[in-house]
Amino acid sequence: MPMWVIYHSSSTFTSATEKSALATDITKIYTAGGLPPFYVCVHFIPLSPSNFYSSMNEPVPMVRITIQNIARTIQSDAHRDNFLARVDTALKPHIEDKGYDWEYSVLETSRDLWKINGIVPPMPVTEAEGLWKKRNKAVPFEREKGGL
Repeated sequence: MPMWVIYHSSSTFTSATEKSALATDITKIYTAGGLPPFYVCVHFIPLSPSNFYSSMNEPVPMVRITIQNIARTIQSDAHRDNFLARVDTALKPHIEDKGYDWEYSVLETSRDLWKINGIVPPMPVTEAEGLWKKRNKAVPFEREKGGL
């Protein structure tokens, strides 16, 4: 699952509309690569000024994002560059264009220690993953259809 945790100044992302628009653009990064939409989780963590310090150009609001990828890993320099470019493009209208200082980092964790609703997710580009994508939720599947 991609999980994005967005730590931000309490003066940013103040409406559900703003958050939804950013979460939608983040989800598109992954669905364009074939992942089911429900895999993508975006958490907004607002921090009050007394709990958010940065020496970067104060008093400009700061956004810090951690991205945890489990469902897929980056396999090459070209894939990395493409992924980071898609992240930058998705964030630009929501963060950069608003003049916020920002940074992000990407963590890739082991797929071997991942379950959704107690089910080991199907392997990429399998019939079972296609079913999960179609239904947009985790459902039991036959092992041979999930590549496990």
